[in-house]
Amino acid sequence: MQVWKIAITSPTGTFDATLNIDAAQSPPVGEMRAKNGAGPMLNLTLGSDSIEWATKIERPMPMKLVFKGRHEEQTMSGTVKFGIFASGTFTGMRA
Repeated sequence: MQVWKIAITSPTGTFDATLNIDAAQSPPVGEMRAKNGAGPMLNLTLGSDSIEWATKIERPMPMKLVFKGRHEEQTMSGTVKFGIFASGTFTGMRA
């Protein structure tokens, strides 16, 4: 199990989340946890240096977040699309 701590920067501020990823499964599975709840990492794909997933949130309003990024041994970073409204970035470190 891989555990990552990420910071997501949106137009309204920055918030933290934890990713729990089981890369041994085929396909890999994961869960994203933040202060307002937890949910599955949908369509999770892990390449040798890439990562992509989506998750649905209910607060502050219902929307789908789509993440696309790069990862190394201890770090990850990339972009996140907040539904049809806006985009932002994320950075993370392995816990």
